Amino acid sequence: MMQREALGEWWSSLDPAYRRHVLEIEPGDFLSEAVALDLQLYGVHVPDVAVAWDVDGVVERIVVHVQPREFTDFLAGQRALR
Repeated sequence: MMQREALGEWWSSLDPAYRRHVLEIEPGDFLSEAVALDLQLYGVHVPDVAVAWDVDGVVERIVVHVQPREFTDFLAGQRALR
């Protein structure tokens, strides 16, 4: 399945409140774990990036989810329809 089709199916499954929440995601923002997993369940590839930093000898590490370009473009299209 193409990414655009997967995004369309995912979008169709969302309730109006969640759609409003998703439309607040700005281009370049990292995706929450919930949004990233939801997209992945529909077959959308969501890149993740590990971020690590050292604080007084203690290394902290988190994984963040990057917006796929197709997702950013899809949301721009949805915003244009509003």
